[in-house]
Amino acid sequence: MRSIRDNRPGGGNDREGAAPIRLQLLGGFSVTVDGEPVDVAPSAQRFLAGIALLGGSANRTHLAETLWPDSPSKRGLANLRSAVWRMPDNVREGIEKVGLVVRLDHRWSIDLDTAAREALGLRTGTRPEAIDRSLFGNDLLPDWDEHWLIIRRERHRQLRLHALEDLAAAQITEGRALDAVDSALEAVLAEPLRESAQLLLVRAHIAAGNRCAALDQFERFRELLHAELDVEPGDELQALVATARGQRRH
Repeated sequence: MRSIRDNRPGGGNDREGAAPIRLQLLGGFSVTVDGEPVDVAPSAQRFLAGIALLGGSANRTHLAETLWPDSPSKRGLANLRSAVWRMPDNVREGIEKVGLVVRLDHRWSIDLDTAAREALGLRTGTRPEAIDRSLFGNDLLPDWDEHWLIIRRERHRQLRLHALEDLAAAQITEGRALDAVDSALEAVLAEPLRESAQLLLVRAHIAAGNRCAALDQFERFRELLHAELDVEPGDELQALVATARGQRRH
């Protein structure tokens, strides 16, 4: 049986110049090796998604129990071995075994990890000049129906909504109002009832000099709140709109 590369002393060394492997989990699953798409069997997809969501390294028993919680331990470990066996060679070569631990080696990049780093940079004010907003445009494996994904999917959803709001706020401060409108719209589209995103969208429209667009957006949100929750927008948003209306009359 083909096996995971053993990285213990004497168990094999990393290849120099090994091809980079990119794992996409946001919006859907895909793997590319050196830029070329690779077909991965469903069981191998579960293995790769599971270990990536556990930080790229996991005890084999824990990984098996996470992915197959209703299976006996021996059966879960057999499922892991089968998943590895089904992987293409150039993907399996990027997985190491160290004792009871399996891990992704240095050549892997994972879009979920990149999104988390960029979100942290936005929150702490240390973001790079160029932000890939597409990282915050999709949920985690939205087409998968797996119990072990529920909390992790919601965690990423909250992270991306906060990141879009942080980005919009930063863009308003930097005088990039139209970019801020796009970022805030992305957050509103993801969660229309999220008032913090609606507030930023109204602010962005005002900063862009489009008070009519700001007032129209507020009225749409107000109608949505009435229809869905039978409540009024919060005081901060209402005060912002009142100011915009006063400026419009002048």
